[in-house]
Amino acid sequence: MSSHPSHPLPSTGRLLKATALAAAVAGVVLITTVLPAEYGVDPTGIGARLGLDALASTAQAAEAPPVASAAQPATSADAGDAAERIKAKAAFGESAGQTFDIAAVDRRSTAFRRDTLTLTLAPGKGAEVKALLKSGDGVVFQWTASGDVAVDMHGEKTDAKNAWTSYWVEPAQRDASGTFVAPFDGSHGWYWQNRGSEPVTVQIEVAGFQEKLYRPGQS
Repeated sequence: MSSHPSHPLPSTGRLLKATALAAAVAGVVLITTVLPAEYGVDPTGIGARLGLDALASTAQAAEAPPVASAAQPATSADAGDAAERIKAKAAFGESAGQTFDIAAVDRRSTAFRRDTLTLTLAPGKGAEVKALLKSGDGVVFQWTASGDVAVDMHGEKTDAKNAWTSYWVEPAQRDASGTFVAPFDGSHGWYWQNRGSEPVTVQIEVAGFQEKLYRPGQS
């Protein structure tokens, strides 16, 4: 088994010189690269020429806490909810679990009413029933027929001639129900047509904020 050749250990002076050189190199690296790249400190200007200061700006921007967005302006709904909270506190006391949403209710000062109409359609004939409504007024409706009828639920703007907006059309139907909110001022309702060979009776009930329920052309 052969032995490795032995080498003399470096002297203390050489070790001190090597240590000093390493420290000097580390200092140069710190000043010219680490400080500009990590902290944006560039005393020699070398970091800027190498583009290292841009790295510091990016890092600082990433670490910076997010800037709070500007407060949203208060809306009328917010003001209304606050007013409702005050009224609720005065009436019932304050509750930690209570929230407010006044926009959920469309408040109306017009009278609530309930109307019903019944009509008979001869074979091949049609008839119309309308409700007068202001824009935003709503109703709940239900109608039934003793046989299949074609139906067009539609609306006409005030003073409109030969123009209407259809909401729900069926070629053969015997009943329907739902809620409706008028998209504009005018008359809104139904046209039924009996396409069978026997008379058909239609009955409709409307409850809501209609001014009246009527058959056009009849008092």
